[in-house]
Amino acid sequence: MDRRKFLALWGLSASALAMSGCKNVQVPQIDKRTTGLPERAKRKGFRVVVVGGGFGGLNTASAIKQNDPNNEIEVLVIEKNPYYFACPMSNTLLSGNPDFKKENFLFTYRKAQLAYGYEVLHAEVNDIDGEKQKVFTNKETISYDYLVLAPGIEYDYRVEFPNWSDAKIARAKIEAPGGLISDAGVEHSILLEQLEEFKEQGAKGEIVIIPQRTKIFSSLEKSLSHKSVVRCAPASYERACMIGDWIKRNNLVGKAKVVVLDSSLSPQAKPAAFAQVFDDLYKGVIEYVGGFDLIDVDFDTKEILYRDIDDDLNYIVLRRKYDILNLIPIQKASSVVEMADIKTNSWGGALIDPRRLTSLSDSRIYVVGDSAVLANSKNVSIPPAAQSAYSLGKEVGAMIANRVIKNKQTELNSFVVGCSSMVSTKPLKLGINIMKEFGFDKNNDMWVRDSLEVNEDGKYYDESGGEGLVGWFEAITGDTFASF
Repeated sequence: MDRRKFLALWGLSASALAMSGCKNVQVPQIDKRTTGLPERAKRKGFRVVVVGGGFGGLNTASAIKQNDPNNEIEVLVIEKNPYYFACPMSNTLLSGNPDFKKENFLFTYRKAQLAYGYEVLHAEVNDIDGEKQKVFTNKETISYDYLVLAPGIEYDYRVEFPNWSDAKIARAKIEAPGGLISDAGVEHSILLEQLEEFKEQGAKGEIVIIPQRTKIFSSLEKSLSHKSVVRCAPASYERACMIGDWIKRNNLVGKAKVVVLDSSLSPQAKPAAFAQVFDDLYKGVIEYVGGFDLIDVDFDTKEILYRDIDDDLNYIVLRRKYDILNLIPIQKASSVVEMADIKTNSWGGALIDPRRLTSLSDSRIYVVGDSAVLANSKNVSIPPAAQSAYSLGKEVGAMIANRVIKNKQTELNSFVVGCSSMVSTKPLKLGINIMKEFGFDKNNDMWVRDSLEVNEDGKYYDESGGEGLVGWFEAITGDTFASF
């Protein structure tokens, strides 16, 4: 099946417009708020500024242009990184399978700009003035008619480990990186280097993965349940499988093993499926420990501190050694959302109208991707993942174009989000697939239906899931970055 058929299968679309020339370029104005930085003059009568050059931001930008046949809307994407590292399927890099190479996950913005007709400015956003409708960057000030925020998420070490110093947080980032943000691939490179060094040193010991925690301890006796955004919740367990695949590929079974220390009693995503995979494919290679109470990490001794109970039923702190540690911190919405001064929830996620996808406090601001929370009475949440950002980015782009060109406010009716996890690459590419369908009932309440695929052998994983993930990745990146 080719890439375009995969796009059709997942409810995606791909079309492109050629870039048009720039007209009516004016001399920049000076905005005093930016201490002398120029204010960009409009090239057209209407400007949309998109903050974030990932799947949500770029597909919003391209969808605006695809629905703007007369080229009436100027679209400017602000992205600080000169190239993008695609997190979806990136855990496969840890398998050691030569079919998956880092360069296949890195994308520039040149082809997309040429194909779709928007501009990308590589700059950092310093502030947003929603009242004056201006975005302040480290290079220039940019006014907007509509603003789209698609900045992704950030780690929240400070909340999770309030006693950690800045120096210790810095150590965590380079010694136990989370590997869940698009940082041009730095975190994944560190994980790959650690695996190679581990192998060179004899590859005997434990590679520990600690998924995002569901509770935080205020003291040894007391804990508080924690609920925040979790980018790609299955990623921790998929990563365990890929490193398990690496152990088997390098004939290290019996010497090295993966240990998942989870605060949840079972995997936080696709629990039945991952439990089956661990038992069927990685017995003796992956050890899953549920209900693990992480307290702290000692990077000097390479030990994990955790809570246990002694014979007298008193809480005590014990230590567990590790050789490689993948500590996935709890997460929060990007600080860019806070700059916009719009309504948010407890972890900083922007509360948006579930039908119109605009901020509840400013209808000129749209939010797409991991930092968006579709406010609804049923507390239905959209999984923070590339597919969600891609699909809703397309919806937002079309909505904005209709609003500008036709003066028509369209609404979201339904959408489908698929999520696949690679669980083995040798000898076959095997994966788990789940589909979630979202919609609204007659009372305008949001609903969700999900289905975890099971094959005729009663297995949650099979070759169609693995090969399907590869096809999906090629399709979604091909459309987003115009690399077809």
